[in-house]
Amino acid sequence: MKKILFGIIALILVVGGAGFAWYKVSYGGGTYYVQITKDGKEQQDTANGQKYTRYSYQMNAYKKDGKEKKVEFTADHNLRKEAYLELKVNSVKGVTSWEEVKKAEVPKEALKKINSNS
Repeated sequence: MKKILFGIIALILVVGGAGFAWYKVSYGGGTYYVQITKDGKEQQDTANGQKYTRYSYQMNAYKKDGKEKKVEFTADHNLRKEAYLELKVNSVKGVTSWEEVKKAEVPKEALKKINSNS
């Protein structure tokens, strides 16, 4: 009986670990910061017979330690100029999400790099 219980626990741990690893690879990533300084490049797309507009951005983003990375991402509206964004960047998928943050929330080293490249 103990062997069966041990086997079930081991199986749960293996499946749980594999699921966690898959989630990290698919959705995890580092946090980077950018400042929007110009309008996004307008793109017209069609899905399910409906047309919609997306705005594409290509720029350098910075980690909290100032490390730089070239990123590309899109938004469904033109982002506000001078806005600071926090990006989640996955090594496989690129930018998986973004949200606007206040300037005070941007780490000092990243802010220095953003301001030096403006």
